[in-house]
Amino acid sequence: MRRRPIDILFAILVILFIPVFCISAAALIPCVFRPFYYVSMDLLKIPETSGYSPEVVREAYDDVMDYIWFGGPFCTGELAFSPDGEAHFADCVPLFRLQPILFGVSLFVILLYAFLRRKEILRPLSFRFPSPLTLGGGLSAASIFAVGIFALVDFGTLFKVFHMIAFPGKDNWLFDPATDEIIKILPESFFLVCAVFIVGVALLLSGAAILAGILRRRR
Repeated sequence: MRRRPIDILFAILVILFIPVFCISAAALIPCVFRPFYYVSMDLLKIPETSGYSPEVVREAYDDVMDYIWFGGPFCTGELAFSPDGEAHFADCVPLFRLQPILFGVSLFVILLYAFLRRKEILRPLSFRFPSPLTLGGGLSAASIFAVGIFALVDFGTLFKVFHMIAFPGKDNWLFDPATDEIIKILPESFFLVCAVFIVGVALLLSGAAILAGILRRRR
């Protein structure tokens, strides 16, 4: 069967965008769904460890999320913050708002590929090799699994490496609890919970992509 450029292009796009979809879809939940934090707050006993009431903790968290998603003046409820702390959350805004964009674009590419294959506008590159869905799911699962192992072995180092990559040349993410009290309600243990959740959901989505590719090929 002759390989056409459009078939090769869409195969490459799907292989690359499946990991983007799996990670962005999993990350959207802790980034957007605020009850995720409320449940984590209770499980990690953040009010007790921070010394603030549940109402103060929720208000501070909600104010930060309102700032990230809707803009306006930066605020952390009754908690104190420094100019460096405010600057760090300003740096976080593009990263948070990038999540739904990556999710939407990757989902569109995958659905478009599925539609074009169903209508037989796109052809498989070869029946001897796994489908792009299977390859993309495998790439996603392998990369996510590697990061997950890293997180379980040494989450502290992973946390630092992530911030060094996401915020190159900056150290305002190293909060002083005396001047940026918000860090007391956003402990490293909460981000570990987020990481475990994202890895787990992303692996499930990767497995679903692999299975879909296998079933598609058998059909």
